[in-house]
Amino acid sequence: MLLKLVKICYNYTLFVLLLLGCQVTIGQNLVMNPSFEDFVQCPQEYGTFQEDVLFWTKPTFGSTDYFNSCSSTMTVDRNFTGFQAAFHGKAYAGIYAYGPKDYREYIQGELKQRLEKGRNYIVSAMVSLSEKSEYAIDELGFLFTGQEVDLHTKRNIPHSLMVREGISHYSGVIKRSFFSDKKYWIEIEGEYTADGTERYITFGNFKGNRMTRTNSTGPNLKKAAYYYIDMISVEEANKPFNFDEIYVFEGLNFDVDGFKIEGEVVTYLQPLIKYLKENPQVNIVIYGHTDNIGDREYNKALSERRAKTLGLFLVDNGLSPFRIAWQGFGDGKPVVTNDTEQGREQNRRVEFIISKKKREFYASGLFEDEDN
Repeated sequence: MLLKLVKICYNYTLFVLLLLGCQVTIGQNLVMNPSFEDFVQCPQEYGTFQEDVLFWTKPTFGSTDYFNSCSSTMTVDRNFTGFQAAFHGKAYAGIYAYGPKDYREYIQGELKQRLEKGRNYIVSAMVSLSEKSEYAIDELGFLFTGQEVDLHTKRNIPHSLMVREGISHYSGVIKRSFFSDKKYWIEIEGEYTADGTERYITFGNFKGNRMTRTNSTGPNLKKAAYYYIDMISVEEANKPFNFDEIYVFEGLNFDVDGFKIEGEVVTYLQPLIKYLKENPQVNIVIYGHTDNIGDREYNKALSERRAKTLGLFLVDNGLSPFRIAWQGFGDGKPVVTNDTEQGREQNRRVEFIISKKKREFYASGLFEDEDN
Protein backbone atom coordinates (compact mmCIF):
# COMPACT_ATOMS: atom_id res chain seq x y z
CA MET A 1 0.00 0.00 0.00
CA LEU A 2 1.56 3.31 -1.09
CA LEU A 3 1.52 6.69 0.59
CA LYS A 4 1.44 9.51 -1.95
CA LEU A 5 2.26 13.01 -0.73
CA VAL A 6 1.71 16.12 -2.86
CA LYS A 7 2.92 19.52 -1.65
CA ILE A 8 0.68 22.54 -2.20
CA CYS A 9 1.62 26.10 -1.23
CA TYR A 10 -0.87 28.65 0.04
CA ASN A 11 -1.23 30.47 3.37
CA TYR A 12 0.47 27.54 5.15
CA THR A 13 2.21 24.38 3.93
CA LEU A 14 -0.20 21.56 3.09
CA PHE A 15 0.57 17.94 2.38
CA VAL A 16 -2.18 15.99 0.64
CA LEU A 17 -2.84 12.36 1.48
CA LEU A 18 -4.58 10.79 -1.50
CA LEU A 19 -6.95 8.17 -0.17
CA LEU A 20 -9.20 7.39 -3.10
CA GLY A 21 -7.60 5.29 -5.79
CA CYS A 22 -4.48 4.49 -3.74
CA GLN A 23 -3.51 2.64 -0.62
CA VAL A 24 -1.42 3.56 2.40
CA THR A 25 1.52 1.79 4.06
CA ILE A 26 1.23 2.09 7.82
CA GLY A 27 4.25 1.61 10.11
CA GLN A 28 4.10 -1.64 12.04
CA ASN A 29 5.44 -2.16 15.54
CA LEU A 30 7.63 -5.27 15.26
CA VAL A 31 7.62 -6.01 19.00
CA MET A 32 5.49 -8.93 20.16
CA ASN A 33 3.12 -8.01 23.00
CA PRO A 34 4.60 -4.47 23.25
CA SER A 35 2.62 -3.32 26.31
CA PHE A 36 2.53 -6.68 28.15
CA GLU A 37 -1.24 -7.12 27.86
CA ASP A 38 -1.01 -10.82 26.93
CA PHE A 39 -0.09 -12.94 29.94
CA VAL A 40 -0.02 -16.54 31.12
CA GLN A 41 -1.25 -15.79 34.62
CA CYS A 42 -2.07 -12.80 36.76
CA PRO A 43 1.01 -11.72 38.79
CA GLN A 44 0.82 -12.48 42.51
CA GLU A 45 4.35 -11.75 43.72
CA TYR A 46 7.58 -9.94 42.90
CA GLY A 47 9.92 -11.08 40.15
CA THR A 48 7.55 -13.18 38.03
CA PHE A 49 7.78 -11.18 34.79
CA GLN A 50 9.29 -14.05 32.79
CA GLU A 51 6.78 -16.60 34.05
CA ASP A 52 3.73 -14.37 33.60
CA VAL A 53 4.18 -12.44 30.32
CA LEU A 54 3.95 -13.91 26.82
CA PHE A 55 6.88 -13.34 24.41
CA TRP A 56 9.01 -11.67 27.12
CA THR A 57 11.82 -13.04 29.31
CA LYS A 58 14.61 -11.90 31.66
CA PRO A 59 18.11 -12.01 30.12
CA THR A 60 19.80 -12.16 33.58
CA PHE A 61 19.04 -13.29 37.12
CA GLY A 62 17.55 -9.90 37.98
CA SER A 63 14.04 -10.05 39.45
CA THR A 64 12.03 -8.09 36.89
CA ASP A 65 8.47 -7.34 38.01
CA TYR A 66 5.12 -7.53 36.21
CA PHE A 67 2.16 -5.35 37.15
CA ASN A 68 -1.40 -5.88 35.95
CA SER A 69 -4.76 -4.50 37.08
CA CYS A 70 -6.01 -8.10 37.43
CA SER A 71 -3.82 -8.48 40.54
CA SER A 72 -4.41 -7.22 44.06
CA THR A 73 -0.76 -7.53 45.10
CA MET A 74 1.03 -6.51 41.86
CA THR A 75 -1.50 -4.09 40.46
CA VAL A 76 -0.97 -0.99 38.36
CA ASP A 77 -1.85 2.28 40.06
CA ARG A 78 -0.76 1.84 43.71
CA ASN A 79 1.99 -0.76 44.22
CA PHE A 80 5.10 -1.34 46.34
CA THR A 81 7.18 1.33 44.56
CA GLY A 82 4.55 4.06 44.31
CA PHE A 83 1.62 5.12 42.15
CA GLN A 84 1.37 5.05 38.36
CA ALA A 85 -1.49 4.16 36.00
CA ALA A 86 -0.68 2.14 32.88
CA PHE A 87 0.24 4.21 29.85
CA HIS A 88 -1.61 1.82 27.57
CA GLY A 89 -3.96 -0.99 28.49
CA LYS A 90 -3.88 -2.59 31.94
CA ALA A 91 -0.26 -3.64 32.49
CA TYR A 92 3.38 -2.58 32.61
CA ALA A 93 6.81 -3.93 33.61
CA GLY A 94 9.09 -2.68 36.38
CA ILE A 95 12.91 -2.80 36.60
CA TYR A 96 15.70 -1.56 38.83
CA ALA A 97 17.85 0.36 36.32
CA TYR A 98 20.25 1.40 39.09
CA GLY A 99 20.90 -0.31 42.42
CA PRO A 100 23.60 -1.10 45.00
CA LYS A 101 26.62 -3.12 43.78
CA ASP A 102 25.65 -2.64 40.12
CA TYR A 103 22.38 -4.54 40.58
CA ARG A 104 20.32 -4.38 37.37
CA GLU A 105 17.09 -5.75 35.92
CA TYR A 106 16.15 -5.98 32.25
CA ILE A 107 13.31 -7.03 29.98
CA GLN A 108 13.90 -9.06 26.81
CA GLY A 109 11.26 -9.29 24.07
CA GLU A 110 10.77 -11.12 20.81
CA LEU A 111 10.29 -9.38 17.45
CA LYS A 112 7.70 -10.47 14.91
CA GLN A 113 10.42 -10.93 12.30
CA ARG A 114 14.14 -10.43 11.86
CA LEU A 115 15.22 -6.89 11.09
CA GLU A 116 16.25 -6.23 7.51
CA LYS A 117 19.93 -5.59 6.84
CA GLY A 118 20.78 -1.93 6.23
CA ARG A 119 17.38 -0.60 7.24
CA ASN A 120 17.05 2.10 9.89
CA TYR A 121 14.61 1.55 12.73
CA ILE A 122 13.17 3.83 15.38
CA VAL A 123 13.14 2.10 18.77
CA SER A 124 11.26 3.62 21.69
CA ALA A 125 9.74 2.96 25.10
CA MET A 126 7.49 4.78 27.55
CA VAL A 127 9.00 5.06 31.04
CA SER A 128 8.10 6.60 34.38
CA LEU A 129 10.30 6.80 37.49
CA SER A 130 8.66 5.24 40.54
CA GLU A 131 7.74 7.51 43.43
CA LYS A 132 9.94 5.67 45.93
CA SER A 133 13.14 5.95 43.86
CA GLU A 134 15.83 8.19 45.34
CA TYR A 135 17.71 8.45 42.07
CA ALA A 136 16.96 9.21 38.43
CA ILE A 137 19.43 8.27 35.66
CA ASP A 138 20.09 9.83 32.26
CA GLU A 139 20.78 6.77 30.12
CA LEU A 140 18.77 3.73 29.15
CA GLY A 141 19.36 1.59 26.09
CA PHE A 142 18.23 -1.13 23.72
CA LEU A 143 20.26 -4.23 22.85
CA PHE A 144 19.41 -6.23 19.70
CA THR A 145 20.43 -9.88 19.38
CA GLY A 146 19.84 -12.80 17.05
CA GLN A 147 19.32 -15.24 19.93
CA GLU A 148 17.91 -14.86 23.42
CA VAL A 149 20.42 -13.58 25.97
CA ASP A 150 20.77 -15.78 29.08
CA LEU A 151 23.51 -14.52 31.39
CA HIS A 152 24.11 -15.78 34.93
CA THR A 153 24.47 -12.42 36.60
CA LYS A 154 22.44 -9.95 38.66
CA ARG A 155 24.68 -7.07 37.68
CA ASN A 156 24.69 -4.88 34.59
CA ILE A 157 25.47 -6.32 31.16
CA PRO A 158 28.70 -4.41 30.39
CA HIS A 159 30.19 -3.74 26.97
CA SER A 160 33.11 -6.09 27.69
CA LEU A 161 30.69 -8.94 28.34
CA MET A 162 28.76 -8.11 25.18
CA VAL A 163 31.97 -8.37 23.15
CA ARG A 164 32.95 -11.67 24.83
CA GLU A 165 29.49 -13.12 24.13
CA GLY A 166 29.41 -11.78 20.58
CA ILE A 167 26.75 -9.21 21.45
CA SER A 168 27.40 -5.85 19.81
CA HIS A 169 24.12 -4.45 18.56
CA TYR A 170 23.51 -1.75 21.16
CA SER A 171 21.54 1.49 20.77
CA GLY A 172 21.99 3.79 23.75
CA VAL A 173 19.52 6.55 24.54
CA ILE A 174 21.31 9.39 26.30
CA LYS A 175 19.40 12.37 27.61
CA ARG A 176 20.94 15.65 28.73
CA SER A 177 18.42 15.85 31.52
CA PHE A 178 17.47 12.90 33.71
CA PHE A 179 14.52 10.53 33.29
CA SER A 180 13.05 11.87 36.53
CA ASP A 181 9.33 12.32 35.92
CA LYS A 182 7.37 10.44 38.58
CA LYS A 183 3.96 11.75 37.56
CA TYR A 184 3.81 11.32 33.81
CA TRP A 185 5.03 8.81 31.25
CA ILE A 186 7.83 10.05 29.01
CA GLU A 187 9.01 8.59 25.72
CA ILE A 188 12.63 7.70 25.10
CA GLU A 189 13.70 7.05 21.54
CA GLY A 190 16.74 6.04 19.53
CA GLU A 191 17.64 5.02 15.97
CA TYR A 192 19.25 1.74 15.00
CA THR A 193 20.66 0.38 11.72
CA ALA A 194 20.17 -3.38 11.41
CA ASP A 195 22.64 -5.97 10.15
CA GLY A 196 19.88 -8.50 9.43
CA THR A 197 20.41 -10.92 12.32
CA GLU A 198 18.32 -9.28 15.04
CA ARG A 199 15.26 -11.09 16.43
CA TYR A 200 15.25 -10.06 20.14
CA ILE A 201 15.43 -6.76 22.01
CA THR A 202 16.64 -6.13 25.58
CA PHE A 203 15.95 -2.89 27.44
CA GLY A 204 17.61 -1.38 30.53
CA ASN A 205 20.74 0.35 31.82
CA PHE A 206 23.89 -1.38 30.58
CA LYS A 207 26.38 0.77 32.49
CA GLY A 208 27.79 0.07 35.93
CA ASN A 209 27.26 2.42 38.85
CA ARG A 210 30.57 4.25 38.37
CA MET A 211 29.63 5.15 34.79
CA THR A 212 25.95 5.93 35.44
CA ARG A 213 25.08 9.55 36.16
CA THR A 214 22.46 9.91 38.88
CA ASN A 215 20.34 12.74 40.20
CA SER A 216 18.76 12.66 43.67
CA THR A 217 14.97 13.04 43.68
CA GLY A 218 14.52 13.33 47.44
CA PRO A 219 15.61 11.95 50.83
CA ASN A 220 14.40 8.86 52.71
CA LEU A 221 13.71 6.87 49.56
CA LYS A 222 15.05 3.59 48.18
CA LYS A 223 18.68 4.16 47.12
CA ALA A 224 17.90 3.02 43.61
CA ALA A 225 16.28 4.03 40.32
CA TYR A 226 13.19 1.90 39.62
CA TYR A 227 11.36 2.49 36.34
CA TYR A 228 7.95 1.44 35.09
CA ILE A 229 8.03 0.48 31.39
CA ASP A 230 5.23 0.36 28.84
CA MET A 231 4.78 0.22 25.06
CA ILE A 232 8.12 -0.92 23.61
CA SER A 233 8.24 -0.16 19.88
CA VAL A 234 10.50 -0.99 16.95
CA GLU A 235 9.41 0.51 13.61
CA GLU A 236 11.05 1.35 10.33
CA ALA A 237 12.41 4.88 10.42
CA ASN A 238 10.42 5.97 7.37
CA LYS A 239 7.11 6.68 9.08
CA PRO A 240 3.92 7.12 7.03
CA PHE A 241 3.18 10.48 8.66
CA ASN A 242 5.46 13.34 9.57
CA PHE A 243 4.58 14.73 12.98
CA ASP A 244 2.98 18.19 13.16
CA GLU A 245 2.40 18.47 9.41
CA ILE A 246 -1.03 18.98 7.86
CA TYR A 247 -2.64 16.26 5.73
CA VAL A 248 -5.98 16.45 3.94
CA PHE A 249 -8.32 13.59 3.07
CA GLU A 250 -8.62 14.14 -0.66
CA GLY A 251 -11.42 11.57 -0.80
CA LEU A 252 -13.40 13.18 2.00
CA ASN A 253 -14.82 16.16 0.11
CA PHE A 254 -18.36 16.72 1.36
CA ASP A 255 -21.51 17.55 -0.52
CA VAL A 256 -22.94 21.03 -0.08
CA ASP A 257 -24.19 21.22 3.54
CA GLY A 258 -22.97 17.63 4.03
CA PHE A 259 -21.03 16.15 6.92
CA LYS A 260 -21.65 12.37 6.86
CA ILE A 261 -18.92 9.71 6.51
CA GLU A 262 -20.20 6.80 4.48
CA GLY A 263 -19.55 4.53 1.52
CA GLU A 264 -16.02 3.89 0.26
CA VAL A 265 -14.54 6.52 2.57
CA VAL A 266 -15.11 4.23 5.57
CA THR A 267 -12.78 1.65 4.02
CA TYR A 268 -10.11 4.18 3.14
CA LEU A 269 -10.02 5.50 6.72
CA GLN A 270 -9.04 2.10 8.12
CA PRO A 271 -5.24 2.52 7.59
CA LEU A 272 -5.29 5.71 9.66
CA ILE A 273 -7.24 3.97 12.43
CA LYS A 274 -4.80 1.06 12.37
CA TYR A 275 -1.82 3.42 12.65
CA LEU A 276 -3.34 5.31 15.59
CA LYS A 277 -4.14 2.07 17.42
CA GLU A 278 -0.61 0.75 16.94
CA ASN A 279 0.91 4.06 18.10
CA PRO A 280 -0.94 5.09 21.29
CA GLN A 281 1.71 7.69 22.09
CA VAL A 282 0.52 9.95 19.25
CA ASN A 283 -2.59 12.12 19.03
CA ILE A 284 -4.65 13.56 16.21
CA VAL A 285 -6.20 16.97 15.62
CA ILE A 286 -8.84 17.40 12.92
CA TYR A 287 -9.57 20.59 10.97
CA GLY A 288 -12.86 21.12 9.10
CA HIS A 289 -13.35 23.52 6.16
CA THR A 290 -16.13 24.69 3.83
CA ASP A 291 -16.46 26.63 0.60
CA ASN A 292 -17.61 30.29 0.69
CA ILE A 293 -21.23 29.70 -0.31
CA GLY A 294 -23.61 30.79 2.42
CA ASP A 295 -23.45 32.66 5.72
CA ARG A 296 -20.03 32.82 7.39
CA GLU A 297 -21.29 31.82 10.83
CA TYR A 298 -23.19 28.90 9.33
CA ASN A 299 -20.05 27.79 7.47
CA LYS A 300 -18.05 27.95 10.71
CA ALA A 301 -20.58 25.70 12.47
CA LEU A 302 -20.70 23.32 9.49
CA SER A 303 -16.90 23.01 9.38
CA GLU A 304 -16.83 22.20 13.10
CA ARG A 305 -19.47 19.55 12.59
CA ARG A 306 -17.45 18.00 9.77
CA ALA A 307 -14.36 17.81 11.95
CA LYS A 308 -16.34 16.43 14.88
CA THR A 309 -17.99 13.80 12.67
CA LEU A 310 -14.60 12.40 11.79
CA GLY A 311 -13.61 12.51 15.47
CA LEU A 312 -16.72 10.56 16.45
CA PHE A 313 -15.98 8.05 13.68
CA LEU A 314 -12.52 7.44 15.18
CA VAL A 315 -14.02 7.01 18.66
CA ASP A 316 -16.60 4.56 17.31
CA ASN A 317 -13.69 2.57 15.87
CA GLY A 318 -11.92 2.21 19.20
CA LEU A 319 -9.84 5.39 19.60
CA SER A 320 -9.80 7.23 22.92
CA PRO A 321 -11.52 10.66 22.79
CA PHE A 322 -8.67 12.00 24.93
CA ARG A 323 -6.34 11.59 21.92
CA ILE A 324 -8.59 13.59 19.58
CA ALA A 325 -9.01 17.34 19.09
CA TRP A 326 -11.02 19.19 16.48
CA GLN A 327 -11.52 22.69 15.13
CA GLY A 328 -13.56 24.27 12.33
CA PHE A 329 -12.34 27.17 10.19
CA GLY A 330 -15.41 27.73 8.01
CA ASP A 331 -14.44 29.25 4.66
CA GLY A 332 -11.46 31.13 6.11
CA LYS A 333 -8.67 28.88 4.77
CA PRO A 334 -9.41 27.90 1.15
CA VAL A 335 -6.85 25.67 -0.57
CA VAL A 336 -7.89 26.92 -4.04
CA THR A 337 -10.20 29.60 -5.41
CA ASN A 338 -13.94 29.35 -4.72
CA ASP A 339 -14.78 30.80 -8.14
CA THR A 340 -15.48 27.38 -9.69
CA GLU A 341 -17.51 24.38 -8.58
CA GLN A 342 -14.39 22.22 -8.75
CA GLY A 343 -12.55 24.64 -6.49
CA ARG A 344 -15.42 24.81 -4.01
CA GLU A 345 -15.52 21.00 -3.87
CA GLN A 346 -11.82 20.90 -2.97
CA ASN A 347 -12.36 23.45 -0.22
CA ARG A 348 -15.09 21.34 1.40
CA ARG A 349 -12.48 19.18 3.10
CA VAL A 350 -11.17 17.76 6.38
CA GLU A 351 -7.49 17.93 7.36
CA PHE A 352 -5.59 16.29 10.18
CA ILE A 353 -2.30 16.47 12.07
CA ILE A 354 -0.52 13.58 13.77
CA SER A 355 1.44 14.77 16.80
CA LYS A 356 3.03 13.69 20.07
CA LYS A 357 1.96 16.95 21.66
CA LYS A 358 -0.96 17.18 24.03
CA ARG A 359 -4.03 18.28 22.10
CA GLU A 360 -4.39 21.70 23.73
CA PHE A 361 -1.13 22.77 22.08
CA TYR A 362 -2.48 22.70 18.56
CA ALA A 363 -6.25 23.08 18.64
CA SER A 364 -8.52 25.60 20.32
CA GLY A 365 -11.62 23.40 20.23
CA LEU A 366 -11.20 20.23 22.26
CA PHE A 367 -13.09 17.08 21.44
CA GLU A 368 -15.96 16.56 23.84
CA ASP A 369 -18.10 13.50 24.46
CA GLU A 370 -21.52 14.87 23.62
CA ASP A 371 -24.46 14.13 21.39
CA ASN A 372 -24.12 14.42 17.63
